[in-house]
Amino acid sequence: MRVLIISILLSISCTTAWSQTKDLVAADKEWVRTQMKRIGFSNAFTEEAAKYYEPKGFKTVVSLNLMGFLQPSGAHLTELDPKAVQRSASFMKDNSETFQTAQKQFGVPAEVVSSLLWIETRHGADLGTFHIVSVYLHLLQAKQPENLKKLTRLALIKNKEVKKYKTAKEVREIMKKRVVSKSKWAEEQLIALAEIRKKKHLDLTKLRGSYAGAFGLPQFIPSSYRDFAESLKPGATPDITKPDDAIMSVANYLAKSGWKEKNLEAQITALMKYNNSRDYATGILNISQKVPALPGLETTATIQDGQ
Repeated sequence: MRVLIISILLSISCTTAWSQTKDLVAADKEWVRTQMKRIGFSNAFTEEAAKYYEPKGFKTVVSLNLMGFLQPSGAHLTELDPKAVQRSASFMKDNSETFQTAQKQFGVPAEVVSSLLWIETRHGADLGTFHIVSVYLHLLQAKQPENLKKLTRLALIKNKEVKKYKTAKEVREIMKKRVVSKSKWAEEQLIALAEIRKKKHLDLTKLRGSYAGAFGLPQFIPSSYRDFAESLKPGATPDITKPDDAIMSVANYLAKSGWKEKNLEAQITALMKYNNSRDYATGILNISQKVPALPGLETTATIQDGQ
């Protein structure tokens, strides 16, 4: 995600559209309370969300999440970076015992997991600074009529620069669908956060990550943490800000998403469930093919000829 985030930030920050985000205004804490109660959250979670809500990130979160359909494809991810191979190999070496455990338990090659963690956060060097609960509260606001109007105007300005869609009607229709789907998705992720909070697995008041609402080395969204986070220590609460649990969690995620030995399409499908981009999947496999396997562990990743 780090490469994608940087390209999006650079692309938008240089446009006329970005300057228009001053018109976007975040809701207040009372709005947060109303929405949390509407969804059906406990009074404790509602008050906690309102107390720690950070409106300052609203413009960035909403703009980047809603205008992503006007950004270039992720084709740059397929370009093989020698540093990615070197760093992924070093990370495997530094955490060799955990990688061996994960590969033996889940059947996902250590090289693939390490390459994915490099793409996501540079093995933890770039975890993000956005308050996660606030990110989803920001996205809930996107479908409000005034925000939809302003976001549509931003998209129309941006489309004049990139010329991706021929008509303004197309842009308006796409934006209308996006604000609805993002708002619904945000509600689902808040529900996942409530379940995580109830189990006392995470301190949501301090949880931070990307503008997209993902956190930890593997950049899991809340529902992914709830469903796939795995600790190296059986029975322990997974801490995906630490390499051991991040490695185990990614391997578990890909295994449960259909990763299969020597089956390229199954591997790409599993990686695309992680991030819905074939370029993303191919980029990870390209890196992993150049990373030396750990002693005693055969790689099971495949790649298309010529890539």
